Amino acid sequence: MEEVFVKPYELTYSHIDWRGVVRPAAYFDFMQDAATVHAQMAHLDREDLGVIWVLSRMHAEFERPLAAYERLTLSTWCAGIKGASWLRAFDFAVDGKPVGRAISSWVILDPESHRVLRPASVPAAADYICTDRPALPMPGKLACAGLPLHHTYQVAYSDLDINRHLNNVRIAALVSDTLDLGEDDLVRSLQINYTAETPLGAVLTLHAERTADTFAVQGVAEGRVRFEAAGTFGRLG
Repeated sequence: MEEVFVKPYELTYSHIDWRGVVRPAAYFDFMQDAATVHAQMAHLDREDLGVIWVLSRMHAEFERPLAAYERLTLSTWCAGIKGASWLRAFDFAVDGKPVGRAISSWVILDPESHRVLRPASVPAAADYICTDRPALPMPGKLACAGLPLHHTYQVAYSDLDINRHLNNVRIAALVSDTLDLGEDDLVRSLQINYTAETPLGAVLTLHAERTADTFAVQGVAEGRVRFEAAGTFGRLG
C-alpha cells in the first residue's frame, strides 16, 4: 500500500463560483474522493472492514484562489490515530507549488449498532500511518451557539451520500451559502465539525454570523445541532 496517495484533479467550471474562483466545497469533493480511493487501495474501506466510516471534523487552509482548468495535485495520508479518531491529512499543489492543506478526523462505526469502534479493532491500523510528513494538528471543538438565523434548507435527494444522509461535501456548500461572499472575499480557512447525521427531508435552520475577517455557522434540524463551521477571510487580488 502507498503510504501517501497522490491524485490529480482538473478544475472545471462546475467547481467555480460567480467570481471565477474555486468554491470551498470543491476541495471537500476532491478530498472525499481521494480518501475513499486510498482506503480502498489499503483494504480499509467499508466493504473490507464491514464498518461505516464517518467524517467527524475537517479543517482546511487555502493559500490562493484557483481558477478553471488549473490542475490540482492532491496528496493524502493517514497522519496518526488519536483515541477513537483516525487522522487523514491532505496537501494541495499546482505546478509543484503548495496552494493549501487540510486535516480531517474520522471514526468507524459498527453497521448494526452504530457504536464507535476503536482503531485497535483493525489489525492493519498501524501499517496505515505515515509519520514522515508534517500535518496540521487535530481539529478541535467549535462554539457556534447563539448565531442569528440566515435561512432554512430542506434536505433533498441530491444531497444524500451512500449512508443516506446529508453528504459532507454538500454541508461545505451549505456553509458557503451563508457567507454572502462579496467581490473581494476569499475563504482562507474553513473548519466543519459534523456532529450528527441529517436525513432526507429534514429542514435545516442555518444560523450564521460574519465579520470582515471571520465567520461562524451552525446547522440545526429538529432541535439538534447537525454541524458547526468557522473560518477566516482574506482578499482576492
